[in-house]
Amino acid sequence: MAVIADGIELFLHIFSSGSSGKAMCEQQLINAGIGICYVVFAFVWLVVWTKFTDKQFSCVLTASACVQLLGFLTLTIKVRATKSVAGISSKTLEMYCLFFVTRLAATTMRSGYIPVDRSGRCAYQMMDVCSFFLVLQLLWCIHKHHKHTYQAEVDTMPIMPMIPPCVILAYFIHADLNRSTFFDSIWACSTNIDTLAMLPQLWMMSKVGGQVEGNTAHFVAAMCVSRGLALLFWLTAYKDLVASGSTLAGSYIVLANVIQLLLAADFLYYYIKATVSGGKMQIGERNAVAQAHQQEI
Repeated sequence: MAVIADGIELFLHIFSSGSSGKAMCEQQLINAGIGICYVVFAFVWLVVWTKFTDKQFSCVLTASACVQLLGFLTLTIKVRATKSVAGISSKTLEMYCLFFVTRLAATTMRSGYIPVDRSGRCAYQMMDVCSFFLVLQLLWCIHKHHKHTYQAEVDTMPIMPMIPPCVILAYFIHADLNRSTFFDSIWACSTNIDTLAMLPQLWMMSKVGGQVEGNTAHFVAAMCVSRGLALLFWLTAYKDLVASGSTLAGSYIVLANVIQLLLAADFLYYYIKATVSGGKMQIGERNAVAQAHQQEI
């Protein structure tokens, strides 16, 4: 009951009028709030599973979008509660803005790449829409409301050179499930952007010496789980892509999702290790120890 009370206190603090002038919340309240989010999202998924799906395997893709939304929500709670955007990469969020714009353009206008059960008619797209708005408000917090806490000096990975290759590659390698070169290319472009979106965040984490703030870790872990579910879906759907004549595109889609997991494999290792041991999360412990030794000198 104490955890529930702490969670309620956190949300009242965040959403009350004049919350911007209040002090940051204690870590105990933040942990309770995030814990409540996990419980609520488990309930939401149960509702979606029972009321908005046909209980077919394709709803795994909707589950992927749901976990992704959970990741952005935990990140929002972290920012609102601590009044800080330290450790969050604006470049990654900008990449996700492009991803959601291109992905929604394909999934709301065509039905080729959405779950074939009832969740693909509305629930799947609504998850992405909600995630998109959370990303927009996080960018507003970074560049307006809490810009004094933004670590621009370590968020240095350039993203503009990555966009043209994503577009060009999407035009030449795409499936044909939408039966439209334009919409098939848009969906493929969103997949390419999604594959690279986490790179700036992981780059930023490595630049700050390996330590990762706990609530940011919840976000990255949720994104990794989301990508894992998406990979599971496309591994199963691969045979359908091959049957439709999209062998190269099908292999590329699976490869893109594999790359997304491999890019975060190092992070996941230290995330799980920190969770089990109860210690601080670090990426590259040797580098962190070396930096600490240099500071002592």
